[in-house]
Amino acid sequence: MSSGKATSNEHRCIPLSELVRSFRTFDSTTASSADYFLIPALRLTSSLANEICKVKEETGRSPAPRYDWIDSIVVYSQSNSSKEIGIENVFDTILKDDDDDIRIEILPSLFEKTDNDDARQMNRILYSLGIVFYEIFSGGERPAELEQKQIGETTNNGFEIETAVTEELSEGFNPFHQDGTIDRDSAELSIYQNLLSDYNLSDDDSTSYDMAFQGDGPRKKRTQNENYNMCSVSVDPLKEKGLPTSLCDLVANMLDCTNGSLRKDETYQDMTEVRDDLQLTLDKPSIYLHDQDMGRLSTTGLQTGDTVFGRNAELSTIKEAYRRSVSGDSNLVTIYGHSGTGKSTLAHEFGKYVLLDGGILLLGKFDQRQQGKPFSALASAFNQYCGILLQNCELASSKQKLAHQINHVLGREAHHLTKLIPNLASILGLESNCIIHDEGCTNAQKRLQYLLCRFVEVISSTFAAPVTLFLDDLQWADSASIEAVNQLLLTGGLASQNAKFFFLGCYREGETDNINPLWKTLCNSDLVNARSTNVKLDCMDEETLTTMVSETLCLSPRLTRPLSSVIYHKTKGNPLFVSQLMISLSKEGLLRPSLSRRRWEWDKEKIQCQKLPDDVAMFFTNSIEALSEDVKASLCVLSCFGSSTETAFIKTLERLLQKSLLNNLDAAVEEGLLDKKDGQYHFSHDRIQEAAYNMMNILDQGRFHFSYGMALAPLAAGEGDDSILLTAANQLNLAGPEAVQEKSQNVLVADLNLQAGKKAMEMSDFVLAYSYFDNGISFLRKKHWEEHYTLSLELFDLAAKCALTNGDVVSLKLLSEQVIAYVRSYDDKLNVLYLVTCALTFSSKLPESIEKGLDILRIWVLTYEGVDRVWRLVYRRQKIYCQFIPMMKY
Repeated sequence: MSSGKATSNEHRCIPLSELVRSFRTFDSTTASSADYFLIPALRLTSSLANEICKVKEETGRSPAPRYDWIDSIVVYSQSNSSKEIGIENVFDTILKDDDDDIRIEILPSLFEKTDNDDARQMNRILYSLGIVFYEIFSGGERPAELEQKQIGETTNNGFEIETAVTEELSEGFNPFHQDGTIDRDSAELSIYQNLLSDYNLSDDDSTSYDMAFQGDGPRKKRTQNENYNMCSVSVDPLKEKGLPTSLCDLVANMLDCTNGSLRKDETYQDMTEVRDDLQLTLDKPSIYLHDQDMGRLSTTGLQTGDTVFGRNAELSTIKEAYRRSVSGDSNLVTIYGHSGTGKSTLAHEFGKYVLLDGGILLLGKFDQRQQGKPFSALASAFNQYCGILLQNCELASSKQKLAHQINHVLGREAHHLTKLIPNLASILGLESNCIIHDEGCTNAQKRLQYLLCRFVEVISSTFAAPVTLFLDDLQWADSASIEAVNQLLLTGGLASQNAKFFFLGCYREGETDNINPLWKTLCNSDLVNARSTNVKLDCMDEETLTTMVSETLCLSPRLTRPLSSVIYHKTKGNPLFVSQLMISLSKEGLLRPSLSRRRWEWDKEKIQCQKLPDDVAMFFTNSIEALSEDVKASLCVLSCFGSSTETAFIKTLERLLQKSLLNNLDAAVEEGLLDKKDGQYHFSHDRIQEAAYNMMNILDQGRFHFSYGMALAPLAAGEGDDSILLTAANQLNLAGPEAVQEKSQNVLVADLNLQAGKKAMEMSDFVLAYSYFDNGISFLRKKHWEEHYTLSLELFDLAAKCALTNGDVVSLKLLSEQVIAYVRSYDDKLNVLYLVTCALTFSSKLPESIEKGLDILRIWVLTYEGVDRVWRLVYRRQKIYCQFIPMMKY
């Protein structure tokens, strides 16, 4: 074929049969060359299938079935270059992802209008197109079976076609627009002249432009009368060339109307299926084009990944709220839904967007079994971020910059954050235990909230980036953490334009009520000057599930739809249930990688007959039951400590309990029940942790919690490790007083709760501190005032102090009554009397408060014989009763 000169924006026409022969110069055995060959070939086949569908939809016409369609197809390419255009330039144009630069056209004589739309006719058309695809992907080679056929042979099924092969050339071809007329303008006539020149024709060879398209006039043609069979064609030569399995199967499924060698449910039934499969392969080549490593998958089993399916609308809603936050508004978004609907997965998908957008992401997770740690999720989120700055050498300058700004903005007050955020102490070069907590409870709590807000402002302004805080499992959040979040939202809405804050949280539907602290925030978001958006997630519909199964198996939805239908009816579209079921089917061999077919295959009938529980929780229980006794026991141990546990802590447990845990947990990792990363073991989902925990009966749960707490108690007292102390106390409290076996254990547990409560007060979590003191009191036995007076007094005093701070007047009253009734001296009553007086003041009962204070002082004066003695005591004990002393003179 000769090369012609083309001016800017001119079209170039090349017969498809000539173009595909240029593909032979590319080596499909190397990845880069294979992609360079496959993408143009895919674009050609996709354009061809789309053109056939388009003409069918607009005119009702379809190409006449023949085995030599490729001779009646031309490729048009547009170039903006004035250089000489050849096949290599057309090929480069096809590589571009621009449909305006490349166009496939089928010449008019190949089309026919027929009322015969039955399946047999469609099979013939698909077969004919399959032959074209075979030639495209083989680089112009025709199937050997067709080369061997004798012209005029009658087909086995009686299908005879007499064809007249006519080469026709056109530009802007769509022969069936409206009344079938052809629009002609100067550009088309110019291109037509170029085509005549390319094929050594003159204007005399065609009596008119219209006649060339209508088939009425002389034109370059070769006409044959041929009878041919739809013979079986093997795609093995394509496989030998290294063509991906997906394309080999695509061609085979088109030819399968006569091959009969593949499963009948995989045969194409309509041209739109071909079009859709090709477009999907072009859109997502990493999933649908390239071969999987079936050898590796046969060893590792199915991997489901963490891709989000069917949540585009919800993701867009969250992104829009985030953009409003970046613009200066204060926004909070909560994602809610039933367990397993993909709330956390959607949130983490949004997190990727935040990081790509240059934002700062803080991640935390509340845990039902780790509620004994102050601000557990909030502290973890900030501490993890500081840890990243410490561990990454490339962020050394960022760490120094942040430290400078914190010292500049917060000064010495920054020290108070280091108890909550230990890694911050390392950034600032401080010792976290150097802080003295000598202020009142209320002041400490407000100060912590203030410092957290300023810390977020410093992070955002230092790096000129919005800060996003994501907290998972809010249904288990403590009130102190929620109050801190409320303050962050309030401050975020009032902050300067240099500091931006966005909050995202997830919680389970049906597990929050009007008592839960989260509920108050959701109902009163206007009080914290924040715009609230609630995103509800339901289970997937069947079409979304089909997409999930399709992308997981790297097979087109057309092939996986029968399997997807079975899975949908068994799982009702719960994403977690779907992924776990597919993994289970893979382990059982019902869903398996085929090394011969280089793809996944399954036993639909056996899967359909498999009995499954109605919900995902029971499914996980059954999965755990199938494990060995040692692995089950280790999972039960791990479940007692929450959804995630550090490897170092598990090693400590192994030593204290004298049990082998790590090897068994690694076996659970292989089963997909646990994840092991960043020095921690994580349950793959909260439902798995709950299933493992609920395998123990209630009595065993308490017994195990108590034994773990007692094993950790000596370590907590000896090493002074705050984390061990809090964990030990929490385990003992989960067990409860009824788990105590010896009298001496009561005092030990009560004292451990006293120490844990003090630590919680240091971290300004007074709700949790009260819980520890209250639990400590519950472990005391009868006559504890006589036998353990000092311990009892300190527990009651501090519990009363926390009750006042938390606004719990009822508990304060009960505690103070106990102290007043059992203390040995009036001096020991003063703490609770002072708290009761403060409670009256805080309740806007100032006259009663003054009268109560005067009564206390009168008794005190009588007890210590004189005002001077009282002054000295007040000064020494640092009480504020001095405000009442002047009244004694009147």
